Amino acid sequence: MNLEVIDRPGDELCEAVNVLLRSHNRTANPVFWEARGRPENRSVALNVFAFDADRRVIGGLFGSTQFSWLKVEIMAVVDHRRGEGIGGALLARAEEIGRGRGCKYAFTETMEFQAPEFYRRAGYRIAGAIDDWDSHGHKKYFLVKDL
Repeated sequence: MNLEVIDRPGDELCEAVNVLLRSHNRTANPVFWEARGRPENRSVALNVFAFDADRRVIGGLFGSTQFSWLKVEIMAVVDHRRGEGIGGALLARAEEIGRGRGCKYAFTETMEFQAPEFYRRAGYRIAGAIDDWDSHGHKKYFLVKDL
């Protein structure tokens, strides 16, 4: 065996490793992988934007839905409009759309200095945390909610 550190592996080299993982996963969980391959089970983007009266973006949420899950990937509100319910409205709309797409659950992640309390007030519960995630003493939280 020869181990090499390669800073910029090409697509072909990366795909050689990805093939190994996909092969293992398909063998370990064939029902999921068969279902995942069907067009009706693909990941579907879910993006919600908030605009002010002048059509300036004052907030947004980027996420996706797949199977029974809504994933909230990014959510932000302009600083001077925080506390006005914009984030709550964005999240509620995304959850509504998720439910309409058949989602039973939602999940997200956030840093302790970002929005863990916001998500808790919205009904999310902490499913896990990693201490010192940023190597500067801050926790990263993983949150879930039943929709």
